[in-house]
Amino acid sequence: MYKPFTTNKRRLVALVLAAMAPGAYADDASSDRIKQLEAMMQQMQQQRAEQDKQMQAMAEELKAMQQQMAQGKEDDLKERGKSKGTPVLANFKDGITFEDGSGNWQLAINGRVQADYRQFSPDADAADTFSLRRARLGGTATFYKDYVVRVEGEYSGSSTSLTYGYFDINKWKQTKIRMGQFKPLYGMERSSSTNFTDFQERSMADSLLGSTYDRGIMVHGAPVPSLYYSLAYINGSGTSDENNAREDTKDTTVRVSGNLAEFAGWKNAVVHVGGWYANGDQGSRRLAGVIPTGQTEGRGVQFFSTTCSTAACGGTAATANAFSDNVERTRGGGELALAYGPVKFQSEYIRAEYESADYQRDIDAWYASTVWNVTGEPFAGMYKDGVFGRLKPRNNFGANGWGAVQLGLRYSKFDGSDFKSANAAGTGVLINNPAGTSDGVLVATNEADAWTVGANWILTPNTRLIANYVHTEFDTPITVRSNGRNDTYEDEDAFTLRAQFDF
Repeated sequence: MYKPFTTNKRRLVALVLAAMAPGAYADDASSDRIKQLEAMMQQMQQQRAEQDKQMQAMAEELKAMQQQMAQGKEDDLKERGKSKGTPVLANFKDGITFEDGSGNWQLAINGRVQADYRQFSPDADAADTFSLRRARLGGTATFYKDYVVRVEGEYSGSSTSLTYGYFDINKWKQTKIRMGQFKPLYGMERSSSTNFTDFQERSMADSLLGSTYDRGIMVHGAPVPSLYYSLAYINGSGTSDENNAREDTKDTTVRVSGNLAEFAGWKNAVVHVGGWYANGDQGSRRLAGVIPTGQTEGRGVQFFSTTCSTAACGGTAATANAFSDNVERTRGGGELALAYGPVKFQSEYIRAEYESADYQRDIDAWYASTVWNVTGEPFAGMYKDGVFGRLKPRNNFGANGWGAVQLGLRYSKFDGSDFKSANAAGTGVLINNPAGTSDGVLVATNEADAWTVGANWILTPNTRLIANYVHTEFDTPITVRSNGRNDTYEDEDAFTLRAQFDF
């Protein structure tokens, strides 16, 4: 029997299977490709991870090498003496300074040159000349901030001499300790540095103070900001004679000063009041330099001396000017300085007394001065620890300014009239041979008055030019022998110049 439906059904199934066969084959191929790509990606990821590990290892190795090299450099610096591997720093601020970063040490190099010219009228006592007033070089080493060693030499003379050579302990601001060779603090003018004096030379009163430098121990400090003191126990004979005739011939000195303006809170002002006292016995074999010799402020003629102890001076050894036995020397003075803005007034009085069993004489001296900073710099900014220091111009000389200018006037008085009693002529003492066999001052006077007019041009804080005119009048005419001729005159005029650099 013929079955058309069944035959057609079989044919339809066959056609469907035939149509589906290529799609099945395509799905199998895509699946294989995906698996292949996934395998390749996994392989690349594994390779990348391996490369990252290698790069990390290389970075760690490089870092280790850099650390090793840095450690080697630090060890090398330590071997060369550098503190903790820190570099040495250098700077210039009023001096050349070297220090390490740790602050354990500092070395400051200081120096000064003062080149002078002087012209005198009359010129019998001193020739017009160029001279080197001071030429110094030294260093100050500071260790652990509180311990200081300073050494300085003077090179202006025919031989080198020591100016400063001391050790400081500055652990306590109120009580600093200094031992060695230093400058005792006698009054305001002497205590100030010669780099910063108002005039080219100190006043005639300075000669009563004796040697500038001495050896011993000093305690000083500022218990409060407005008060400063110093207490010293020294040889009293300067630096040339350290061996006294007796053990008890040392000098004791004390100075106290204060700034009342700072205490009262007055801005831009200084009211300085101070005083000092020194006492000690001087051995008979240390006569030289104990009683002062007066010299004019222009460093011209020596107008006063007490070195003669013979009848030619007006008496015997016991009654003449020079003493021949141990004598007690007492010195003291008062000081005053008033400043407001760019104007300052300053004055000091000094008295020196000499006394023994058969000897009692004294010398008085004083000065008064006024100074004006024409360019307006205030004096209050220059004052510290009982003295006036460095003036810093508002504008240094150069492209932006002309520096600072000061004008000053000073009067000073020297009075040794108590020594007239030992001179029958009443005209001082004979210094050289009365017959005039050598050059120098033959007859001196006991009193002198001096006027000084000064101008200072401070180009930079470390550079200044100075011009002074000094007129000195003598109480009685003095006689000077020069070039085989004796000249007598009543006064001296001096014109002086200085070029100075300090650091």
